Amino acid sequence: MELRQLRHLMAVAEHGSFSRAAEAVHLTQPALSRSIQALEATVGTAVLERNRGGIVPTDVGHLLLTHARLLDTVTRDLERDIALTQGLELGELRIGVGPYGGSALVGPAIGQLNRAHPGLRLKTVLAPWQELPDRARARDVDLIVVELSQVQQMEDFAVQGLTEHAMVPVCHPLHPLTRMASPTLADVFSYPLAGPSLTPALTAVLQKLIPASQRAQQKKRGLLAVECDLSGMLKDVLRHSHAISLMPAFMVAAEVAAGQLVYVPGIELGLRVRFGCAWLKARTLSPVTERFMELLAEHDRSLATLAVPVP
Repeated sequence: MELRQLRHLMAVAEHGSFSRAAEAVHLTQPALSRSIQALEATVGTAVLERNRGGIVPTDVGHLLLTHARLLDTVTRDLERDIALTQGLELGELRIGVGPYGGSALVGPAIGQLNRAHPGLRLKTVLAPWQELPDRARARDVDLIVVELSQVQQMEDFAVQGLTEHAMVPVCHPLHPLTRMASPTLADVFSYPLAGPSLTPALTAVLQKLIPASQRAQQKKRGLLAVECDLSGMLKDVLRHSHAISLMPAFMVAAEVAAGQLVYVPGIELGLRVRFGCAWLKARTLSPVTERFMELLAEHDRSLATLAVPVP
């Protein structure tokens, strides 16, 4: 029994079709069929069967798949650990980021790492923050960059936090709030709130910020009037509506400098957000990963110095 054959079985089980599985593993369909037949000859029974829904594993097939997935994970980890000896001049780093804060942070650090070590292969995987831990567990990525409350309670992850960033209300320059001499929190929350999908912790904090007189109305219409995880699209929403959003200042610094968006003056939310890197405790950090984390921390510290103008 060969690991290659077990991986072929995994592919057929995943795709439910010999033709799609053959394409995924870069084999012809007859070659894939021969590999499965050789596996069945080794175990002495069928490992796949056809039903109305397609091709599914038999009981023996399910047993093989359970062990095959474990073997595949261990083998990939071994291959990765061997590759770590190549240091910073060769190798690969796969970084998982969310489409909101994480993606706004990592670009400069990736660029600096590429400039210093052009032989590296650097890959970013963009996914909703809810999916990123499972992407790391599946070994799709080596490291994820997330808001820390999203992973701190997960016992299988180690984390390294970055600096805290103040959250500030943001809107378009002609918004009614910008014409107020001293807008209040009640004024801010009287307008629709736009933002990314929220963690339970952040939801609880925001609900406490809303003035008591507005909580019933806010609860009725929902905390977010516009939910959008793409930071670029969210900024477009702000530019074309009276919605406001609560963001770290660094995320909108370029738009504020260009006059496309503004910070609502005089509002202190007392709300902080902290991003960080997380990785599986069971995995060794490569020199490439450690260097990326150093560059990301340096970049994040520089962002923390951004000043938010106050009246």
